[in-house]
Amino acid sequence: MLNYHAVNDYSVIAYTHRWFAIVRDVTSRFVRPSVTARLADCIVGLLSFALAAGTIHLTSDGRDIAAAWPANAVLLAALLDRGPGTRAGVFIAGFLANLAANVAMRGPSAGLLLYGLCNLVEIGIAARLLRPVLVDDGLLGAPSVVGRFIMICGLVAPGLSGVGGAATAWLLFGQNFWGSFVTWLLSDGLGLLILTPFFSALLRGDYLQCFSDRDWWQRAEVVGLQVLTAAIAYGVFFVAGRPLLFVLFGPLMLVTFRLGRLGTTLSVMIIAAIGIVATLHGQGPIAMIAPDPREQAVLFQVFLAILLLTCLPVAAALTARGARLASLSRNAEALREREVVLARLAATDPLTGVLNRAAFSDAAAAAMENPAHAPLSLIALDLDLFKQVNDRHGHRAGDRALVHLVSVLRADLREHDLIGRVGGDEFLVLLPGTDLDQTGAIAARLRHALRRKPMTLDDGTTMHLSMSCGTALHRTETGFEDFMHAADMALYTAKRARRGVVHPG
Repeated sequence: MLNYHAVNDYSVIAYTHRWFAIVRDVTSRFVRPSVTARLADCIVGLLSFALAAGTIHLTSDGRDIAAAWPANAVLLAALLDRGPGTRAGVFIAGFLANLAANVAMRGPSAGLLLYGLCNLVEIGIAARLLRPVLVDDGLLGAPSVVGRFIMICGLVAPGLSGVGGAATAWLLFGQNFWGSFVTWLLSDGLGLLILTPFFSALLRGDYLQCFSDRDWWQRAEVVGLQVLTAAIAYGVFFVAGRPLLFVLFGPLMLVTFRLGRLGTTLSVMIIAAIGIVATLHGQGPIAMIAPDPREQAVLFQVFLAILLLTCLPVAAALTARGARLASLSRNAEALREREVVLARLAATDPLTGVLNRAAFSDAAAAAMENPAHAPLSLIALDLDLFKQVNDRHGHRAGDRALVHLVSVLRADLREHDLIGRVGGDEFLVLLPGTDLDQTGAIAARLRHALRRKPMTLDDGTTMHLSMSCGTALHRTETGFEDFMHAADMALYTAKRARRGVVHPG
């Protein structure tokens, strides 16, 4: 439980993880990966040693089992964060830390080796059973994982290891077997339940990542809610003259709804830190209820576990619902994008990318009804001797000629001018706000631009293309078909003249 002192605000967590990240980054660049892993194991071992030594000192008489045991939570979180082939170092560091803490606090004894082995069995079982259900969002990122986590960490793993621990206490230290077993089960189980989610998120970098992903207003909300939780916890443990532990459920549930799982675990750590300081000084509701330090340790852990396990299922459900809503939003966005693509494909010519006949007809009809587009003119054009291009060079060359023609048109037309392909090599160009004289000049410019930009075939042959154009001006009460027919007649007149000239209609 001593580890609660070190984590009393969000900035400490952020800077602690940042320090770990800097160390890991620097060592990964200049030190062999095996040495980097050993350094991380040493840090985990030192933290485990500090927690184990502190809890033995505060909650044990040197012979019996400690009433609180948070050290295993650090080791379990490290195991869950490691990939295959890098977990042995955690076991070694954990065993040595456990042994060193017991020797320092209790003196050398053969039973300490057995205690250490029982703790390794505990974290090994818990890691083996939890690893298959881990999700990308972390240890408790899904509601289905919460129940399994409670069962494994609160009962199965400490229950199996507790048999060995209680037997050691009975055979070597003369302690009552069943009393030692219950103490082991409570201390280890509550330690794993309370602290494993916190250390797991800390080692994964979830706290810093979550804080970094938020904007300034959201960060202010995070800090504000944690400060509110700390203030209420201070009032409960240092100011209130009666045991008002139930008051803490209000701010913690607010944090759960606003900040989710990570905010909940952090708030519990803040409450734990304030509560431990108060209890060690004989203040607060825990000290009022239970004067014995061992009873205080058990009672406080039970209270923290109830806090955490009341809110974590809610947080997991909210996270899952948020993930489903995000998935639905992504699917809806994908459908909208698909609809846009399908609509564009339905409205465009697949070869040249310009509007097809139907889409061009609809766009022209809408423009004819809009007085802002008057005067409205139309150019009908096609390539001269296009059949010969197909006959001599193949249909692929003919397709490239059409694509080349469209590229020339787009380069010389305005952005709001519309181009449509209405036949094999016949195109229409709609020119809003353009009278017949201006349209004729534009058509002539387009024809000359095509002549100046020859097309190169696959064999390197250069081909000069030409086109004929006919123009028409939209007249009141004239429909699109009549409008297009007037431009077509002008085009046919130009083609019969065999001069590729513009013939106004």
